[in-house]
Amino acid sequence: MVSMHPALVLSSPGLMRPERVPTKHPQAGEILVAPLRASICGSDLDLLRGSRPIGTRILGHEGIAEIVEVGPGPTPFAVGQRVTFLPNNPTNVEDILGVSTEGLFQRALLISQPALERGMVIPCDPALPLVCGPLLEPFATVLYGQHLVEQAYQPKSMVVVGAGAIGLLNILAAQAHGCSQIFLVDTSRARLDWAVRRGIVDPSSALLNSPQLAETLLEHTNGRGVDVVYICTPRTATRSVLEQALYMVREEGCINLTAGTDSREPLAALPGVDLNQVRHANVCGLGQQVTHCVTREGKPVFLTGHSGASTSYLQEAMGLLLTNPTTYAKVISHVVSYRAVPRVVEALLASEAHRQSEAPYVKVIIDLTTEDLAIEEFDPHRL
Repeated sequence: MVSMHPALVLSSPGLMRPERVPTKHPQAGEILVAPLRASICGSDLDLLRGSRPIGTRILGHEGIAEIVEVGPGPTPFAVGQRVTFLPNNPTNVEDILGVSTEGLFQRALLISQPALERGMVIPCDPALPLVCGPLLEPFATVLYGQHLVEQAYQPKSMVVVGAGAIGLLNILAAQAHGCSQIFLVDTSRARLDWAVRRGIVDPSSALLNSPQLAETLLEHTNGRGVDVVYICTPRTATRSVLEQALYMVREEGCINLTAGTDSREPLAALPGVDLNQVRHANVCGLGQQVTHCVTREGKPVFLTGHSGASTSYLQEAMGLLLTNPTTYAKVISHVVSYRAVPRVVEALLASEAHRQSEAPYVKVIIDLTTEDLAIEEFDPHRL
């Protein structure tokens, strides 16, 4: 008799639905995990929009799980152990959990021996609140990106473009490192207002994107420009936002590309620069490359980007979340059951920001252990 388990399965482009799928059981060198909490990432939305290639029908790479079965033979893992994940393969940029292989949006996931050998599964401190588990991997990538930027410049002023979880985690991490002037930019007033209500930014620092944005930021910085710009937008917006960033950043300042682009065409404003290569130079915490380049107008700037993180950055993220979970959990807007995910995804993919009980969907945590249709706003002070 074939055992089955619930999963969120891509039924057509942009649509997921709950289904029951066969459960694979581990052979030697493998483990079976039960995802407990996962989250919807901006890259998941890029996959659903069709702006990134996809090789699986089950998405999800940010989360926390419990080991429920181990294959025969010696293993460092044990049944009942909580684990989290580093989804990127450092030796193959196309091999990504929840992109090229089945992901975490299901109640049982077989982890292969090669994935275990490359370090994809990381033990998780049981003291970490479950709801914070899906923040570990994105927070680790934020810490990696900030480390790269600090090789070029120790920022005292910065702009974060994109009020999603990655953008907000960048702000919280920069505040902890003493950055004194931080601006948050987004196309959604609802998201900006939500970040203000959460105490992540001041009202005067939350700016709606517009053609006049660069001029506004130059006024705020006495014509100098900011030290650093973090681009935390969907892939489809990266190129246009980068054009803006080149005007916002000071000479010899730094721009970080958190996401890739939806085109391999060169950017006219940065002649001779391969934007995808900038990101691919820094994979899984291994690369440390920051590129010095000159704009079409002759302005010298630094450019960097990255994909994934390493165990050391994930452990740093875990330490920060254990020490002060309430601060970093501010980026979580909702906790939803897996059956409610299709409704949430529909709203996230819509052209305008949607609200749920006066709060936009920002970082949505999926509770994979419940069968109801719950959608609840999250209060970080409950931790």
